[in-house]
Amino acid sequence: IRCGVPVWFAESLGKLPETIRSVRPTIFLAPPRFWERVYRTICAEINRRPALVRKAFYGALGLGLEAARLRLEGKPVPGWMRSTLRLADRLIFRKLRARFGGRLKVPVSGAAPLSKDLALFYEVIGMPLVEGYGLTEGGIVSLNPIEAPRPGSIGKPLPGVEVQVAEDGELLLRSPCLFSGYYNDPQATAEVLREGWLHTGDLAEIDREGFITLTGRKKDLIVASSGKKIYPSRVESLFSLEPLVSNVLLIGDRRPYVTALITVNRAVAQGDVEEEVRKAVARVNQRLAPFEQIRKFRVLDRDFSIEAGELTATMKLRRSRVLENYRGLIAEMYAGREEGL
Repeated sequence: IRCGVPVWFAESLGKLPETIRSVRPTIFLAPPRFWERVYRTICAEINRRPALVRKAFYGALGLGLEAARLRLEGKPVPGWMRSTLRLADRLIFRKLRARFGGRLKVPVSGAAPLSKDLALFYEVIGMPLVEGYGLTEGGIVSLNPIEAPRPGSIGKPLPGVEVQVAEDGELLLRSPCLFSGYYNDPQATAEVLREGWLHTGDLAEIDREGFITLTGRKKDLIVASSGKKIYPSRVESLFSLEPLVSNVLLIGDRRPYVTALITVNRAVAQGDVEEEVRKAVARVNQRLAPFEQIRKFRVLDRDFSIEAGELTATMKLRRSRVLENYRGLIAEMYAGREEGL
């Protein structure tokens, strides 16, 4: 607004595609669940196309992901790979970007952590998402470089912002933008503001270059009965490239093994949904340590919703409400013996 940039707000999620086509934005901000929904919509449409189209799309996507991996590792991308991806961009990826009006320069993801897998997908199709981090009590904390965002990271601290990770993994910050305290609540203020440092409640890691990666919320950390610590958001984010799976909630705090409640994307659901979800869980389990692996799951007959109190207005999962709504189903998963998938 300060720079004279017109700002538009969509009336509702249902009207968002229409608004995007009308406005043709150059900067677009949305939470991770929106970007997940777009990805699943694309996959659903591709999966309805002829086999040759499907093969071309997933082949180009796989090649792009390999090229992105090489770039992240600081290795050169072979010339033949770059040439093939340029062709794929003209024939496939450019059409996907056109969904956003054809003028989008800075797509931004915020309000919750974005999975690295999903960030890589958008990088491959030529729409690298810029992820940042901020909170009401501390303003904007960090931002990825717009010209070269790092997938899976919330970027580096802005000038004047100091960050550090406490012994328990919690992200602490200090800056001139910190709030002075909660209104008429000195006890709550004292809990989060100590010796000039704001305790964010977020768990994070900081690499040698100063890039911050969020690993979850401190209050959501799962400590299994064995004492092993599991970051549920990290495990749940591994499902972001599974088109059939729309939401996952991990369970296992003070439990003998990990279970999950799973909702599905009905637009792509075909055949034996339970079996297809089982395959998706097995694929994710291959990327996890044994103590993190999902041993049992239940497929719910509806998605999580704002109306049921399970999602916030910005589409964040309200874990406590979901656990309350499905406590019977959860008890059932721990009533029998542990299973393997």
